[in-house]
Amino acid sequence: MPPDIDLKLLRLLTQIHALRSVSKAADAVHLSQPATSLALGRLRRILGDELFVRGTGGMLATPRCDEIVAKARDALDLIDNVVSHTPVFDPLTARRSFVVTLSDIGEAVFLPKLMANLTRQAPHCNLRSRALSALELPPAMESGQVEIAIGFFPDLERPGFFMQKLFDHRFVCLVRKNHPRVQGDKVSLPVFLDLPHAVVEPEGRSHELFERLLQERGLTRRVQLNIPHFLSVPAIVAATDMIVTVPRAVAEYFVRFGDVRIVQPPINTQRYALKQHWHARFNADPGLKWFRGLIATTFHG
Repeated sequence: MPPDIDLKLLRLLTQIHALRSVSKAADAVHLSQPATSLALGRLRRILGDELFVRGTGGMLATPRCDEIVAKARDALDLIDNVVSHTPVFDPLTARRSFVVTLSDIGEAVFLPKLMANLTRQAPHCNLRSRALSALELPPAMESGQVEIAIGFFPDLERPGFFMQKLFDHRFVCLVRKNHPRVQGDKVSLPVFLDLPHAVVEPEGRSHELFERLLQERGLTRRVQLNIPHFLSVPAIVAATDMIVTVPRAVAEYFVRFGDVRIVQPPINTQRYALKQHWHARFNADPGLKWFRGLIATTFHG
């Protein structure tokens, strides 16, 4: 078995060797003279060598001690460099990939602005977006397979995770531009309940907030279509008399490309927070700290 020598003993050994004095070495490693003598005795027993003998001008090292000290200095220098080194992330020169998760529509709505800022500030860094289920996401973030989750993820509000609010969101409705029953910029409650609805149930959880609000008010409607993705919404709404309730940022994105318009829902909908989440394991990672700051400045407010 290797000898049981801790770093304090090795540091003491190198100091005695350099200073050729037990008392001076004791001061250098902040030990009392008796404690230093005891430690030197322990070293002699462990290594099976006298290590130092008294001579002209101080303590003289044995050949075995010279050999051990040479190796010990290399080892201690390596350890000191690792421990004292403070990692620095320079976005202008760094080359790394950041891994995030968003919903499919979150990628369309939020990634363009984030990518523009990332490209400008960290031109050699890349971004990967992964789609994971609510069950897959926590262990993936714990392992580092996903580093940041951006959006509405109540399942990540648990011990071991950090979060930061980015901005508040609210729901609006979408109908086709020339809808025969929806006039003006707000749909009445009777018309809202009577119209056929499309409901998007993505992996994200934000849709549950609106569904819960309807249940709490005892309101029922006809759900004519359930779909798992947002991207088909504008084409479907533009071609039918259906109405769909979606987050406002999603609606504003669809209005740019589809023959649809935004109307206010007939009930007051609670605003909810979109956040960025990360695991505590990676809280001090300098690159991720910078990237979280970039996300915050891109979307905060």
